[in-house]
Amino acid sequence: MMAASAIAPAASGQASGPSAPDAATGQARSPTVNAVWVEREFSFSYMGIGTYYSCDGLRDKIKYVLDLVGARKDPRVTVSCFDTGAVEALPMARIKVAVPVAATPERLQQLASEQSKRELVGRVQGSGSNVDAATAQFPAELRVVEIDGLRGRRIEDGDCQLLEQLLPQVLKPLGVRELPGSSLRCVPKQSQFGAVNLKLESLHAVKPPEDASEK
Repeated sequence: MMAASAIAPAASGQASGPSAPDAATGQARSPTVNAVWVEREFSFSYMGIGTYYSCDGLRDKIKYVLDLVGARKDPRVTVSCFDTGAVEALPMARIKVAVPVAATPERLQQLASEQSKRELVGRVQGSGSNVDAATAQFPAELRVVEIDGLRGRRIEDGDCQLLEQLLPQVLKPLGVRELPGSSLRCVPKQSQFGAVNLKLESLHAVKPPEDASEK
């Protein structure tokens, strides 16, 4: 299946080291920053007019969009439904997701102040060895994510209303920025060609280079 988006390094970002060409595209990567994973929780209410989803369908769409904007690969999305296979008119989703956030002094100070609470929870849950995971830093970079609604992709023009509601309720509070030229032209009860043309900027973890000795 074709990808539903194009992802490219952003032109801006605070540098922590020199830029290097991307191995796949040959384009210069944006400068990296030190980042930490920060968990967020949301209640998301979807109210579509003419566009409805099953609980499983809505969950999968939300998880896919979160993955596109750089969320960690373990988002928990629970949609309240009477029947997971049936279409719901007004579904409610609980979303727990972790995203990269720049490791600013203020952020690190906040994490340090929460250290004792994490240690206590870790002892109670028997996972004390992992209590420092929240403060572990890693390189991340700003990337531009383009999502269009071409037919046959994971996100289609018919998903316009879903994206229109995810943006203010979930994506923007996560730090995702909508760039100039981005647009959603949603028409209730219609799937208008070209309705979805999102251009977003978000922080993504940078995978470490493969060790040549392991190949």
